[in-house]
Amino acid sequence: MASSSSAANATAAAKYWEYFQLQKEAITAMVAQSQDASQAVRELDSSLREAYIFLPPYDLKRFNDDLEELRALLQQKRGGASKKQGFKFKSAVARPSNAVSTIVNTASPSSADLPVAEPTYNGVHMPPAPSTRPSYSFTGIDDRWIAADPLQLLGEDRLQGPTDCELRDISNSIVDLRPISHSLRALNCHRVQNSVVICGPFSGSATVRDSAGCAMVLGVRQFRLENSRAIDVYLFCTSHPIIERSSGVRFAPYPLELQSSQIQREFDATQLSSQPNSFDKVDDFNWLKRQASPNWSLQKLLPSANDWALLDDASRPCTQSLHALIKRMS
Repeated sequence: MASSSSAANATAAAKYWEYFQLQKEAITAMVAQSQDASQAVRELDSSLREAYIFLPPYDLKRFNDDLEELRALLQQKRGGASKKQGFKFKSAVARPSNAVSTIVNTASPSSADLPVAEPTYNGVHMPPAPSTRPSYSFTGIDDRWIAADPLQLLGEDRLQGPTDCELRDISNSIVDLRPISHSLRALNCHRVQNSVVICGPFSGSATVRDSAGCAMVLGVRQFRLENSRAIDVYLFCTSHPIIERSSGVRFAPYPLELQSSQIQREFDATQLSSQPNSFDKVDDFNWLKRQASPNWSLQKLLPSANDWALLDDASRPCTQSLHALIKRMS
């Protein structure tokens, strides 16, 4: 049985290698032709996170290095162009407190611009994700209490399927993504500092990069943490969480106090609850010794029910909830 599973993983990894190389060549060609390849890079990143479950560590590292090179190439080609170019800004999100955020609808190149292979792995057909779906984005926010509003993507931009959410350059804030978690396929966090991010379950992946001093509450299929420190992760994850170039990371299961009837229904709808929670089976790509990695541990002192209840009371000062939920080791 084990040998059969290993053979299937090897076949899937080989097919994914072909897929990745085709996408890499296509993205490089787009950049050379001064086309906007940012959406193609995000889709390749998303497909790689979905492939974590069967790719060997060496291939994962190589693919991630290639992705970083593509991002650097894209940034170099942009030459410092405005980040707002190609974006359509939506109105601020409503919250009982003075929440401020921006939701963005990304325009993307036509799928005709990007040649794609359509391999299968583990018996599942893997077409590229559609590149015209709207996405949520919260950027450049400090000292705010934010709640995502699903109504912001109705009307002319009505969602036709799962979409992505990006958090970038956020500090000293609380970001509540529970109202939109059912519509997510991926969550990408970049440079989040001293903040709490809470999200309901979705059948996709979450990636946190270049962040520090945060509490993350997530229910996902895959989780990856890169170049970060002092992060508490309250997690339901059906595959092994991955950390890389990170330290002071503490893991705990998704809090029972936050599993409302709505959250339970979403766990059932995503079929996550039918699988074991692997929150404590962490793979540290920078620690290959037999001994336990010093870069992560299990969270021993968990927030109380009263602490978690602060997340549902936006009338309180943001700092009060942050101090209660971000309890770092000395």
